[in-house]
Amino acid sequence: MGDHSFPKKERILKRGDFLKLSRLGKKIQTRFFIGILLDQGNENNRIGITVSKKVGNAVVRNRIKRIIREYYRTRKSSIPGKRDINIIARKYTSSLSSSQMFGELDKLFRKGVEF
Repeated sequence: MGDHSFPKKERILKRGDFLKLSRLGKKIQTRFFIGILLDQGNENNRIGITVSKKVGNAVVRNRIKRIIREYYRTRKSSIPGKRDINIIARKYTSSLSSSQMFGELDKLFRKGVEF
């Protein structure tokens, strides 16, 4: 696989990991996303995506998750550190286009670098 792959070792999959992240992580926010960051001893960053039913129906939620995964997959080499990251979509995220979501995620990760 190339550099732009998104293997399982780069994903947060277990509920316990999400709970630990929400309990111990540092929260950063933009208008449309919340990011929770926690430094870990992993070999690379791991990402989890949370989109609740408040955001929209299944089609809308899956679209948002696909866009977030694509953003991370194409920019993971520029994201420093070895962290667990949970990205939570807020209520009105569904009104954004793909390029607007990329801009909001850029803002979120710029704030995360300062962490």
